[in-house]
Amino acid sequence: MVTFIGEEFSARDEHGQLKVRIATVFPAARTIVTLPGIHATQRGAYIDAENEQRAKQNKPPLSDSEEEAAMMQSVDLFADEQGVVIRPAPSRMDLALAADDLLQELFPKRRIKYLFLTDANVRDALKKRGECWRMYLPPTRTAQIRQLITDSRAGIEGRAIYYYSHGSGTRYLTCETFRKLGDLDDTELRKHLREIATYCDHFNRNGFREVDFFLSPQGLSCSDVEAAANAPDAELRPRFEELCRRFLESVPVNLRVDDPDDTVWRSRMFGRLVTQRDDVLVDDRTTGLDSEFFMRVEWLPAGRIEEGELIVDPALDQPYGLQQEKQISPVVRGLILNLVQEYGDLEYINLGSVLPSDAHNPRRGGRREVYVSQIKQRRAANEVLQIIRMQKWGVRERLDQGKSLEEAMIESEEYSEYVLDRLLACRQLGMNLPQRQTARKVSERYDGSNWRYHGRTIWTPYFQRDYIAGFATDKVSVRRLSDRAYAMTFARLLGQTAGTNMIVGRAELTGEVVFDVGDEILLEDSMGVPHQIIVADHVGTFVDWRGSLESRAAEYAGPVVRRLGMVPDRGEFAEAYMGGFMERFVRIQEDCNRNQRAFDTLFKHRPWDDAGSLACRWISSLSRLRKSNARELCGLIRQNIAL
Repeated sequence: MVTFIGEEFSARDEHGQLKVRIATVFPAARTIVTLPGIHATQRGAYIDAENEQRAKQNKPPLSDSEEEAAMMQSVDLFADEQGVVIRPAPSRMDLALAADDLLQELFPKRRIKYLFLTDANVRDALKKRGECWRMYLPPTRTAQIRQLITDSRAGIEGRAIYYYSHGSGTRYLTCETFRKLGDLDDTELRKHLREIATYCDHFNRNGFREVDFFLSPQGLSCSDVEAAANAPDAELRPRFEELCRRFLESVPVNLRVDDPDDTVWRSRMFGRLVTQRDDVLVDDRTTGLDSEFFMRVEWLPAGRIEEGELIVDPALDQPYGLQQEKQISPVVRGLILNLVQEYGDLEYINLGSVLPSDAHNPRRGGRREVYVSQIKQRRAANEVLQIIRMQKWGVRERLDQGKSLEEAMIESEEYSEYVLDRLLACRQLGMNLPQRQTARKVSERYDGSNWRYHGRTIWTPYFQRDYIAGFATDKVSVRRLSDRAYAMTFARLLGQTAGTNMIVGRAELTGEVVFDVGDEILLEDSMGVPHQIIVADHVGTFVDWRGSLESRAAEYAGPVVRRLGMVPDRGEFAEAYMGGFMERFVRIQEDCNRNQRAFDTLFKHRPWDDAGSLACRWISSLSRLRKSNARELCGLIRQNIAL
């Protein structure tokens, strides 16, 4: 049984809002304190309760050293509609894990998260348990950020006048909220001013202020607020108005109103709320993934390894979300088992679902699930990061089209072969792709629209490759491009990649070119200089195999046009891009002509279909390449770049 000093987590006020926002758990005593206040006062309440109990047993109160030892056995918690967040002391992860075990008696494991993933002790403790999915991550979408800001409103002993940061433990008071205290009667106003004065001069055990003035480091002082709170009745309002004036004047004009819809105010407040230790934001590169990619990963329950045995996390089969509306894809368990079989003696394994990027095209059909796996073998020095992409058109998708199981399986195998052949064709034409890509299958139960096969086991193909440690070309920052040498090197590499992209006819089924939209990954050397661009996904290649290359000139001018306002020398940048394009295009063209027989017969063994088999697309693309004039193509692209 868990003892509560204060309300239980489920308690709500007359407005339906949760009463408990912060709590302190004492795992050894199986006690949770939820009384209004701050974590320090909750720890004090626990000591008071202990001493009261000891008095009833005719025992002496705890000594100072015993009190300190008891308080050190506590863990800070935060509650919201999503569940509970643990703020661990990184040096005492054993204590945090004990608190975790206790909380699982009250909440589903899915609803208990951890802060401080930027700390190696916290991160490694979770990774080794196969529980990266339990790291608390702030939202990345605007609507979710607005909701986080709204949900952060909290009080101490009075009204919810603060914006509370789980990471630092600081409560931020804005000038607008402070000014609105003037709507209260004198008694309530004094009460809140005294509360602000008391806590703005206190620091929590992580070294952060309990209360701070948002965007006003020098606007007010705790002594000023205290003086106003203790002023005679006749001076209370004038002193408060003076504090409001000083607070207001210390904040930039455009940030004086609490407005989650305003981009600048929202970003500043969000930055305060998600800041953790040493002002490091939680999107730091702490898992081997680049920050932009990492923030798109929803880590899933996987499994931990104990004495060489895989212990699958029971949360894998549990629904989650506010209304338990989400289910983990049934293929996840199969992927985990495949990875364990492939890599053998493991220390831990984590698996995450990659959320679509902003550049995701919803018009693309087929299956689009992508996963990232993080694997550590016992005798290996480093982790292995793998990207897993489900085959776009597999058995499930073809059954949904009304086909028989036999037809679906045959066509799925043919498509797998087509994808791998297309990969070879891209390599042959100079596309810089990941070095290793393997094809595997995972079984799942069919539950689609073809009722004849409901409940049947089907085998779903997927492709697995190493993670590329770089960042997408469309995410290269203005700061980087403002450096002339960097911009010129990047432009040349981007031009080279564009040359190959045009030759292989990479396009959407709807017709538009696919290039520079997130699949091209830029790698830098140890000095931070652009080194190469790797195409992470060859989706869309050989879609455009009939049209003329000249008709694509405007679209291949786009990557330059979009960056003209970011680079020091527009003309130089454009010429570097064109130079790289010309260099790569001509080299591939010469290779194709010099080794004509090798190129022409590469897919001779594959079926020919004028409607668009790969063998047909390949020969058509080679013919188009040989007929093209690289200099004229560059001229057309240049005409579409308005310098």
